[in-house]
Amino acid sequence: MWQTVSDNEKRIINSSLLSKNAYNIPLFVKFPKGLNIPKMYRLLIQYFEQHAIFRTSYQVDDHIRKKTNDDIPTIEVQTFMHLDKELLLERQLISIEDQDLVKVVLCKVVKEPYDYMFINVHHVLMDGFSMNLFLQDVIRAYLYDEPTSLEIDEQPGVKQMSEGPTNSVSVNFEQYGAFKSKLLQKQVDAVHYLDEQLILPSKPTPRYSEFAISLTAFAVSLAEWLGSWNVYLTYPSLGRDKMNYRSLGNFVQLIPFHHNFDQVGEGELNHILGEIQKRIFSTLGSHDLYDDVIQREQMSHMNIFRDIVFDYKSGSLIGKMLDEAHGITLEEASTYRDEKYGLHVSVYKSQNELTVNIISSEYELVDLKHLLTLFQKNIQALYRSDHVSLGELLTVNEVAAAREVDVMPGIKQGAVYEEVTSLVSALLEDDVRVGVDESFFDLGMDSMMLVKFKKKVKEKFNINLKISDFFNNYTAELLTKKIMEQLKEAN
Repeated sequence: MWQTVSDNEKRIINSSLLSKNAYNIPLFVKFPKGLNIPKMYRLLIQYFEQHAIFRTSYQVDDHIRKKTNDDIPTIEVQTFMHLDKELLLERQLISIEDQDLVKVVLCKVVKEPYDYMFINVHHVLMDGFSMNLFLQDVIRAYLYDEPTSLEIDEQPGVKQMSEGPTNSVSVNFEQYGAFKSKLLQKQVDAVHYLDEQLILPSKPTPRYSEFAISLTAFAVSLAEWLGSWNVYLTYPSLGRDKMNYRSLGNFVQLIPFHHNFDQVGEGELNHILGEIQKRIFSTLGSHDLYDDVIQREQMSHMNIFRDIVFDYKSGSLIGKMLDEAHGITLEEASTYRDEKYGLHVSVYKSQNELTVNIISSEYELVDLKHLLTLFQKNIQALYRSDHVSLGELLTVNEVAAAREVDVMPGIKQGAVYEEVTSLVSALLEDDVRVGVDESFFDLGMDSMMLVKFKKKVKEKFNINLKISDFFNNYTAELLTKKIMEQLKEAN
């Protein structure tokens, strides 16, 4: 029986439509002493039969619906002389339109003393945090013969949230336009990846969480990188139930971070760290600010949820060691890259080492390396001392950003504008009036419509815009200027 989906599920599904294999969470579990494949096979069947979340699939057409299937996902068993992880991963990617949104391969590796279990789950079912909880549960059951309780302790599809404070966090978008303008100056049509290991200086028990320290260091680095006092980015909320992976809704919730460093002057960074720390705990386990921002701010500002995402992980949140006594470890499939954000920075901390992964679909490699260098400098400074001053880390020369568009003779900007508004009205099928500075997304355009809109623009003007161009130029006026730029270059 088909059911309606939650707003969180719609968000992820709409985004995944823009990139066929976006939102996969592929992981390898390494068994150094070999894997009892029949035992693990039977155990996984038990979990998949008991919990509807693993048997959920979606139908995406004019509406998005979901259902619980009778059949469990297929569990493959394969033998390898040597395991080629990249090749295995390429064969096991998941699309939101697939019947099975969970893929498992139990891997016997002949030429090695170890075996692997590969598992890939679509993010619409779980986030990385919930995946880690699930694998810990599975490994405990596998090692100690008797599975942990597989009883369903909540209704499928009902989000379980831990109790916590519900303090609202004010988000100021007054300077977002200037920030966005500076960001646009760096954007190009390029996809790059960076991986780096950073060694941190030893530090006594910190006054603030390591997440707060890392987020502050990255925010300061971003300000230096853009040459702007104003920093806007998002990061995953930590508000998830640590006992729950069995129900739909355990999603990473993005909540915005904004700070104007010019207000701090030359003071120490203590109160910035404290402010971030307070913001983290005020939303822990209780409140998703995404909906608050939509209601309070114009939809045109919501680019913030895809422009720059900072994702911090640590052994306390996502443990790579699933069982120390048997050496069973979790390895992320780093060969798979997801380009759904303009700039996605992931930081994993283990003891005094940081692994930094940068995935960018819009920035040059030299710019990304510069940002990484700034982050390395700033986080090491903060680990050496909480009392470092902002002036020691940040030198910003604010320059007013202006993007002038020269209109070619013979090309009528008014005619382009009229065509853009006409296309939007036709797609919305509601005879809406499209204002000059009114966001397409405010008017009701979703990701499925956006794909059609992109196709219509290409047919009409013979130019090929990126999906990100529509997110960045989200009003009729902005998109008209972007089209005029492209027409000028084409001629």
